[in-house]
Amino acid sequence: MTKQTKDQQVKHVVEGLALGVLSRGVVRVAGGKIDMELAFNRAWRSWARSGSFPAIGGINAGNQIWLGMGKSERRTGVRAGWANHAEPYLLNGFEQWSTRECLEFLADDRASAKDWVTLGDLLLGGLKPGHVHTHGNR
Repeated sequence: MTKQTKDQQVKHVVEGLALGVLSRGVVRVAGGKIDMELAFNRAWRSWARSGSFPAIGGINAGNQIWLGMGKSERRTGVRAGWANHAEPYLLNGFEQWSTRECLEFLADDRASAKDWVTLGDLLLGGLKPGHVHTHGNR
């Protein structure tokens, strides 16, 4: 795999994170910037594959992802993004795909489909239970 820029790595992680939480039926996360950044930072430190994305790290990792989530609505060449930093969704053209299919397409030598689901689980585990909204508890 060719070396990716910081922006490309953030874009990839933001997409994987969206797909990871979508695979758990999440439609919205609440709590805002600080809650999301703190939850992401904890998840990132615990995720076994974080070393595959060396441009993301340190105390600014959560902020990098927050900013990437904001850009994701305008991105091209991805399957999933975040609306308003809080609502993961499949982008236009991929609505007919299953989340699993999108995860398999995203998977590479840096992170498997299962790895992205694990990152999503770690993020969700770091948020307050009332801040995670799924299809069943909107």
